Amino acid sequence: MTDRLKKRSTEATSSIMVFPSDTNDYGTMYGGRLIEMMDMVGGICARRFSSHKAVTASIEDMQFNKPINRGDIIEFKSKVIYTGKTSMVIKTKVTREGYDEAKEICARAYFVFVAMDSDGRPIEVPLLELVTEKEEKNNKIGAEIRKRQALEEKRFEIELNENL
Repeated sequence: MTDRLKKRSTEATSSIMVFPSDTNDYGTMYGGRLIEMMDMVGGICARRFSSHKAVTASIEDMQFNKPINRGDIIEFKSKVIYTGKTSMVIKTKVTREGYDEAKEICARAYFVFVAMDSDGRPIEVPLLELVTEKEEKNNKIGAEIRKRQALEEKRFEIELNENL
């Protein structure tokens, strides 16, 4: 058995202004565009943590709770909250600010990424080192998310095999 490297969580952040091309007929941001940006920032976080390429395995518990309007500045923050052998659960939050600079959380999701070696095979990731109580709580959430995601993988496999 090899000793796995232990590592503190990594973070990735990005900010953009929402332009008309990012919005629907109501002047609010397309959900798909928001998810795309969240996935990219989460992928950067996964790559930094694993020191390898990482691919999105699933998006879990995507929540939209405030509309994002044309002209808003939005900030994406991703953080590794749980690690399996080759997978990482990354929590990504999105905040928006209007013209008054007040920030409010408008979306959140958990992305499961898998680290890949140069041949495109899953590769072991470092163990997540937990130091604070907040990290412990997030890790428990991440473990639950990963457990649910594994069940969904099995269900999807059954659907594929039975052509449902």
